[in-house]
Amino acid sequence: MRGMFVTGAPSEDDRARTPLRVHSAAGRTFDELTGQTLNPTMRGYVNDLAAPYGLAVREDLIDQGAGRSYGEMCVPLLDELVPEDRPADLLVLATAIPDVRYGRSTATYLSWHCAGAPLGFTVCDQGLLAAFTALHLVEAYAHTGACGRAVLLVAEQPTVYHELPVPTPLPDRAAAVGVVLEPNGTRSVRRHMKIAEHDVGAVLSRFSGTVLAGAGLAGSAPASSLVCQENQPLTGIWLELARRLPEWRGSGEQVVLAEYDPALGHLFTATLRFDA
Repeated sequence: MRGMFVTGAPSEDDRARTPLRVHSAAGRTFDELTGQTLNPTMRGYVNDLAAPYGLAVREDLIDQGAGRSYGEMCVPLLDELVPEDRPADLLVLATAIPDVRYGRSTATYLSWHCAGAPLGFTVCDQGLLAAFTALHLVEAYAHTGACGRAVLLVAEQPTVYHELPVPTPLPDRAAAVGVVLEPNGTRSVRRHMKIAEHDVGAVLSRFSGTVLAGAGLAGSAPASSLVCQENQPLTGIWLELARRLPEWRGSGEQVVLAEYDPALGHLFTATLRFDA
């Protein structure tokens, strides 16, 4: 039986606790169509959802069963990253594109498939910055002392069954990344508000260590930065983090993840240290 979760603002003692560190990470990309979402009622369901807002529906994609659900994409990452003998206390899923599996709470579904059946929830409707908001929330929960091990899941896929009301960049491929975070390291998530795009480089140049920037910062990040080359707006920097983790772990390297939303004028950064 599941217990009751009680949350609240961290105390002064909680704020003094050691913040989280990156313990492990894994990423996967998916190219082929699966037909997994074929459902004879889906066309009518999506049309009913979109009609009040005057949004066009892609019935051809519905009939093909195109797309991959975030549940299908993330469960293998949980199997790899969260063994039964090291369960998680918290699971946060960050997305920017709607899931193709309607009628299911994906975070709850993933919690039931994760060792420890952790508290799970989703951060969405935040665009490119969803993963940073999720990371900030993970840190806040850790400071309460109730979260010793957390899983951040970042997922995106290019299939949208209806026109989106707000222009949203679509990725080339479906991709998902899982990052396990534990106490006993250093990390800092910051939001830099009202930053013009031409000023982003100056802000990032103040950070020491390696800057890992999203593809949207290709023209703004310092020349020494690592800039994602793939068209994976949400998962790009997290896929790169998963790839480079073996060389960074134990190096003492400080890495700054950075992403910018030009519509909001917000720059988010997350500073990670991979202690020796």
